[in-house]
Amino acid sequence: MVLLFNIFVTNKSSTGGQWERLGVTYDRGNLDTPNKLDILKYSLASYAVAYPWKRVILNLELDPDYISLDKQQELKEFCAQIFKDKELFYSDIRNVHQQDWIKTYDLINDDVIFYQGNHDHIFLDSSTSYLEELVSLREKYGENLTISTSHFPEAIRTAKGCYIDLFKGETHPSQFTSDYKLNDNHIFRTAQVFDSLIIITKEIYKNWFLEGDWSQLQCPPELFKSGKLELARTEGTGVIGLAGIKDLIKSPLIKQVLITPYKEIFRHFDGYYHQYITNNQCPAINIPPGFFENDIKIRYGYDDYLEGWVNVNPKNPNYYAYDKSGTDYKFTLNEIPLFWKDKISLIDSNPNIDEEEMLQYRLKSVLEMIYTHPYYEPYIDKELEVKILNKYLEQYPNYEY
Repeated sequence: MVLLFNIFVTNKSSTGGQWERLGVTYDRGNLDTPNKLDILKYSLASYAVAYPWKRVILNLELDPDYISLDKQQELKEFCAQIFKDKELFYSDIRNVHQQDWIKTYDLINDDVIFYQGNHDHIFLDSSTSYLEELVSLREKYGENLTISTSHFPEAIRTAKGCYIDLFKGETHPSQFTSDYKLNDNHIFRTAQVFDSLIIITKEIYKNWFLEGDWSQLQCPPELFKSGKLELARTEGTGVIGLAGIKDLIKSPLIKQVLITPYKEIFRHFDGYYHQYITNNQCPAINIPPGFFENDIKIRYGYDDYLEGWVNVNPKNPNYYAYDKSGTDYKFTLNEIPLFWKDKISLIDSNPNIDEEEMLQYRLKSVLEMIYTHPYYEPYIDKELEVKILNKYLEQYPNYEY
């Protein structure tokens, strides 16, 4: 699989003010807000170990009005270091025109692509095994394979009943998935998906960016300074998205088979408050103190919160982002994110904890992460719940739900 980042780091809205117009904001609660360049570096560090990449293509553009351009060299050197054992193609300009995407196509040397158009989705799994397992489904589903990566609570609650527009006062889905199926290690359904954080095949990429001529669409200069159609993110940035372009130029879209994992693999750094998912269900996260210095300290199973440490306690009823009496994470020590492991200097584990009890509370936190809104709950099958919990329990061979 090839990793493709295509991003623009700025303090301006990445979606043309879509959420702002709806009166929706992200909520980091009690967490601080790091510089976006540091968030990007944290994200990239997580991807560096997430998969044995065949090639890494990084188009990382910085907004000079937000980040001084002398940081560009610092970022380039950081990427060269964390991807030192990978074939790396680096650019400080992102793709915006069709010809840019065509040039990138020529660099793709594998059948599967992880396309990431965001700077702030973090790989949180404790190993690469599940992601590799899902990517291997290319053999089963062929050129139509599409894998959902982040936004796990949303992906689970919409898999069967589709999206409920809570902002418009909807109380039930406007449509249902006709071919929804629970397989051994994933949810199957067909859907057209253009999220800029998704795993697709090279054939889908070709259909999206190479088939059809975008130049036939006339764009006034006040819309795009270049006078040509621009598409930096596939879902669009407040003007037009890939689906709209393909429709206007009468270029048919390839069929997609959408795979949804049974486990959270990636998380949005700022959480999902914009989808009515609170910081006490699936919270925003922070960069661990000491991460960039290889000096992470973890406290496990303690009721109190200690600044300067990563506090982990599945039994705590709250997350720190929601309430300062809470904990940073509710996973167990078996689930420490893979990219943290060589940066940990100390783990202080409460000697009085009951490991089985900690696991039970961990599973409770998983359920709280998938049952996030009463309108969606009728569309989450009991069978799906069991498969999700058993996927988490795979790391504990003596247990089954």
